[in-house]
Amino acid sequence: MINRFEKYIGQNNLIKPGDRVLLAVSGGVDSVVMLNLFHKTGIKYAIAHCNFKLRGAESDVDEKFVRLLAHNYNVEVFSGLCNATDYSKKKNLSMQEAARELRYAWFNKVCLHNNYSLVAVAHNHDDTIETFFINLFRGAGLKGLKSIPAKRQNIIRPLMFATRNQIEEYANKHNLEFREDSSNKSDYYLRNKIRHHLIPKIEEISPGFSSAIEKSIDNLKDSDLILQSAINEKIKHLFIANSTGTINVSIPELLKLSPFEVWMYYLLNKFGFNRQITDSICVSLLEENRTGLKFSSPDYELLIDRNYLLIRKHRKKSSSNKYKITKEQNEIAAPVNIIFENHKNAPEFIFSKNNNIAYFDFAKLIFPLTIRHWEVGDRIIPFGMTGSKLISDILIDSKVDLFEKENTYVVLSGEKVIWLVGHRSSNEFKVTKSTKHIFMMELRLLFSPG
Repeated sequence: MINRFEKYIGQNNLIKPGDRVLLAVSGGVDSVVMLNLFHKTGIKYAIAHCNFKLRGAESDVDEKFVRLLAHNYNVEVFSGLCNATDYSKKKNLSMQEAARELRYAWFNKVCLHNNYSLVAVAHNHDDTIETFFINLFRGAGLKGLKSIPAKRQNIIRPLMFATRNQIEEYANKHNLEFREDSSNKSDYYLRNKIRHHLIPKIEEISPGFSSAIEKSIDNLKDSDLILQSAINEKIKHLFIANSTGTINVSIPELLKLSPFEVWMYYLLNKFGFNRQITDSICVSLLEENRTGLKFSSPDYELLIDRNYLLIRKHRKKSSSNKYKITKEQNEIAAPVNIIFENHKNAPEFIFSKNNNIAYFDFAKLIFPLTIRHWEVGDRIIPFGMTGSKLISDILIDSKVDLFEKENTYVVLSGEKVIWLVGHRSSNEFKVTKSTKHIFMMELRLLFSPG
């Protein structure tokens, strides 16, 4: 089996020279065999074990057994205690889903703090067949029916070539001790029902059916590659990052897609939106009063604006709502990136018409200046006008969307707004012929439009 193990790792490019691998070892036969095979390859590795306390004393015995394995193999072991019960209630997840999230989060934390690049888990060939049926029963699409990948990000599965029987035969042949998880015998979980009842029945009807399922999974993977290519092309055409880092997507162009709901799922799933949410977005897009509706995924938020979907990463709220700007400063990085320059007012000085650049008479300014988020009631005398205007009205007239409003700031000299950043500067502080020094501010953008 060691030859097949090393061949599978090489064919699937699972481990590169210099990689340090963290082995997820539960104490069961799969992970014990994986540990033994890694030990024979000479690849640098350590052991990680997560105790969820779900089986009481049995879970503690598993942990002790894994620690003994580490001692026998003379390798470092990381053991963590994860409270899946509380986490499942807090996140409204099943116990299995909670345990999975906690386990991988903890593995990644161990990797980060101990310089391990990969996490190896001991899924086998039979697991792929069982997962195929689990996802099929749940109404999964291509992504789910592809079953378990050999590698996803930093997670590798180097035992996928071997069946459960082959793994058990290897363990018996080499006298490897392992722990039996009592929950594996229960039919409480869907996976166990499939393993104990469905697969034996199918095997009875169609001996060797797993080879056909495996071929179907390979075909689905190939089909998914084509689908992903088409999705990426559509995203490249429709999704445009604006100057604030928000992604704009034309709603009229989206509505031309058919089948609409399917396209919306695959386009927005790239940003973590599940099918339930994307279907809700589709319904909302067909309603008259859709503007201003917001939706969230774990990492992104989506806003329906007039003719666009706006997508951006969740943003942390600033701990301070006011920032000072001294006359000596050349730049600030927060809450937005602005650079400052002081120039002599000379005939050859060239003024830009870019709204992200503003010019002021240095002598009229009171330092330190203040920059903060705009507030209801803020007013400015826009350049070229004599009367003041509400900031809120300027933003409405400019058709500024909700996301941009949340990220719009003003600069004040004393109590007076001198610049609605990126939009309008104050006529009261404008540069005139009598101005001796020009104070220039330039907003640095996250991305270039388009």
